[in-house]
Amino acid sequence: MNKRGLPELLARGLAVFLNTTAVDESFRRFNGHTQVNATDLKLMKYPSREALIELGKWAKQHSEITQEMMDEQLGRLTI
Repeated sequence: MNKRGLPELLARGLAVFLNTTAVDESFRRFNGHTQVNATDLKLMKYPSREALIELGKWAKQHSEITQEMMDEQLGRLTI
């Protein structure tokens, strides 16, 4: 197994995606709470790897990112 972890841009993109309002609302709606476990993460639908990397590139260009900025950028992704 590859034990080097995720590439930086993919990890950044994934972090932004998981912190969007859309993901939060989805968890609240379908799980009734905001506590997330590994099974929840495995069952989630994610943007493509390429889209997450693009999100990571965007995130790396900003020193501060607001909730509004993340939500807006997610809306611009081609998923």
